[in-house]
Formats: sequence, C-alpha cells, structure tokens
Amino acid sequence: MKKSFILLGIFALLVIVCDFAVGAVGDKLVNNAKGGDTKRKNYIARGTNADILIFGSSRAIHHYDPDILQDTLGLTAYNCGFDGNGIICSYGFFKMITQRYYPKILIYEVTSGFDLLVGDNHKYLGNLRYFYNKRDGNSVDSIFWKVDCTERYKMFSKMYRFNSTIPQLIMDNLHPLHEDNKGYRPQDKEMTSDPKPVDVQDTYVYDSLKLYYLEKMINECKGKTQIIFAVSPLYENTDDRVNEPIKKLCDKYEIPLLSHYTDSTFNNRREYFYDRSHLNQTGATAYSKLISGEIKAIIQNRCHKNL
Repeated sequence: MKKSFILLGIFALLVIVCDFAVGAVGDKLVNNAKGGDTKRKNYIARGTNADILIFGSSRAIHHYDPDILQDTLGLTAYNCGFDGNGIICSYGFFKMITQRYYPKILIYEVTSGFDLLVGDNHKYLGNLRYFYNKRDGNSVDSIFWKVDCTERYKMFSKMYRFNSTIPQLIMDNLHPLHEDNKGYRPQDKEMTSDPKPVDVQDTYVYDSLKLYYLEKMINECKGKTQIIFAVSPLYENTDDRVNEPIKKLCDKYEIPLLSHYTDSTFNNRREYFYDRSHLNQTGATAYSKLISGEIKAIIQNRCHKNL
C-alpha cells in the first residue's frame, strides 16, 4: 500500500511538472510568434494604438478595410475581428486594450449567431486562453467564470490553456501561413453559383450573456469612445428581424446603427460575395467606402452639435 502511494505521488508530481513545462513552452511560443493568428492576437491585446478599431466575427475581419477607413476619416485604423467569434471574445480583447488606451472610434460588426442568439459560449474562450491570469489580461478572467463556473478550476492547468493549439503556435513561430493588412484579411474569391435558399425563422432565442456584454461595452465606451454598430450585407435579400435586440440597445443609448443587412446595392450580386455570408475583396472595398462615408457624416454631425 505504501509503495502504491509513493508511485501515485511520483505520477502526480510528473503530471504537475509536465503541465508547467507545457505552459512555459506555450507562453514562449505565444510571446515569440513571428506572425499568423498568434502574433495578431498579441498585437491586438498588447500593441495596437489605432484611433479606429473594428470588432466582430469573420464578417468584421473580411469586410472592413482599414486603409479605406484611414483615407476617408484621417485616423489610423486596425481590424480586430476574429473568425467564428463574437462579443464574448471581443469584449475580452476590448478590456485588455482599454487597460492601455481608449480608441476614438469603435466599429462593432454585429453577427446574430455570434452576438445575439443562444449557442455554445465555450468556443469563444479559445482566443482568450493565452491571456488568462496574466498581468495585462486579468480583466478577461471573469469572462471565463461567467461562461462556465468550472473554468475557474480548469484554467489552473497550463495544458488545458494551450490544449490543441501547440501545432498552430509552432507554425506561427517557424512559418506563419496567415497574412493580413492592419488585421484585415480580404477574400479574393467570387461565388460561381447561387446558394440554396435558407428557411427564414419565425422566432429567435436570444442569449442574455451576449446581450450583457454588448451593453457592458456600450457603457464602458461612454465619454471615451464613439461606438458605432454596423451590420454588413448578406447575399440574399432578407428581413432583419433577428437584429431587433441590437436595434433596441442602440435606441436606448442613442448609438448609431449602420445596417446594410438587406441593402439591395449588394444583395444577390455574386460579384460582391465569396459565400452567402461574406463579401469578397471587391464587395469589401465597396462596403468599406460606403461605411466610411457614413461614419464621417456621424463624426461631422457630432462636431456640429458640440459647437
């Protein structure tokens, strides 16, 4: 029995040592990444100081060209969008950024599936795990606990934090595959055929946690950052009832909502899209010019009111 306890103790010690070793290697790979998603996450959390920041999901990272925003508005811009993510992830990066500074303008691209509707919120924690319990990331810890109270205990494990991302970290240190321009990643593709129609839902179930973080971001921008919500086009002409919660929030706080969700300028024009949900580079260029002009008008109107 005594021998069994000794062996068990040795095994537990080895697990702890391995766990810390994986954590040390993972941290080093994160901090020394030469490019790719890893370096981009680090830059967003710890480096960007742009006047204009764009947040949201893949419809943010692929639809908003910072160069066009800069040329129109005369301010620096950076795209902080993340594929497959929404407000829970975006709010975490927003908190890390605002430990350093508040941008002049925050454009938030709303994607209903990631920002409004009920879903599995665990998947939005992946991009934040590197920054958990770090000096510049302490503000993200509570996000984990709100999504799942057991995350408080799971995150003690360094292995759990890096989980299946080690191959990506190694690649981003040796030969990064993803390139971007100020965070923007255009898609140089064009739809070759119309997608199959999607059934329109009659009712929607909204996620109270997502709405909580949207409202929290709004309140934290007050008096510091001009927040603007936007909804870029979908391929099909469709109604926008799914976006009712963000409309109500914008009405409540008198925040601009620039919705082109059902804009016939873009809808059903294959030359502007690479799939049902995403603009290609041609579409993104046209949309970025349009949205930049609308934002310029908002800023000018605000300045006129302040005179």
